[in-house]
Amino acid sequence: MVVVDDGSQDSTSEIVGQFQDHHSNLRLVRLEINQGRGAARRAGQESTTTDLIGFVDADIVIPPDWLARCSSELLAFDAVSGIALPDGDCAVVWRISKPTLRRRPGSAEITGNNVLFSREALSRVSFDVDSQLGEDFRLAKLMVRKGLRLTTISDLVVAHRESKTYFEAVTWMWYSGIDATALLFEFRIVRIPDLAWLTWTVGVIVAVLLVATRFVGVFAALVAVAALTIMISCLFVGSRFVPRPRPLRFLVALVISPPLILSYLTGRCVGLFRRRGVSYDG
Repeated sequence: MVVVDDGSQDSTSEIVGQFQDHHSNLRLVRLEINQGRGAARRAGQESTTTDLIGFVDADIVIPPDWLARCSSELLAFDAVSGIALPDGDCAVVWRISKPTLRRRPGSAEITGNNVLFSREALSRVSFDVDSQLGEDFRLAKLMVRKGLRLTTISDLVVAHRESKTYFEAVTWMWYSGIDATALLFEFRIVRIPDLAWLTWTVGVIVAVLLVATRFVGVFAALVAVAALTIMISCLFVGSRFVPRPRPLRFLVALVISPPLILSYLTGRCVGLFRRRGVSYDG
């Protein structure tokens, strides 16, 4: 087992050292400077010699049969992952409000937070060391282009126990939005978040034009943009959670989600001017 410490400022290395005293097969790979998720995953990949290479993020808790389930699927596929609940976009909302989760796979064929590869697959397409966000989406799409077979096991659920604060999550959504725009231009794949952002952007442009022509006032335009943002936020929450059997918790999720969505949407607009080179060390 390999633990990659991507230039963390906490006690990760010390904790791993304590476990190494009792587990001789545990190795630590430490990157002195934070280089991002793509570089960290590549470092882990290159430090192994096994036929199968798995990645499990530090905030993911896998079930006992995860390895057995994934490795059995590799008889027919080149990479296999489970479904992480909640996913990263709504993890802080779930932690605060605890609504009922909706089981849904991500927009890529696999997810980087829990995935098992054959070494041959990673030798053909490796993680992009310059990708600090979205590295798993990029890898999945490049692997598909190369003809590799990827799958997510629909009934294999792993627990995502993210520790970001609400304000850290707002910042993360901003950078995630920037990178999502880069992904749109890189792969020309239009996803539902892309459609939501395009709708919001058109709404903002129309509101600005209406104010500029004095057809409506600034306040009315701001209300319209806020209403559009809230509508998109409600659709987002509905795609991640279900109202029953805890409708009040679902309502709390609806209330706290709009700032996160606004951060993501504005980040997407910034991404038009920063196609690559997103720097995020969260």
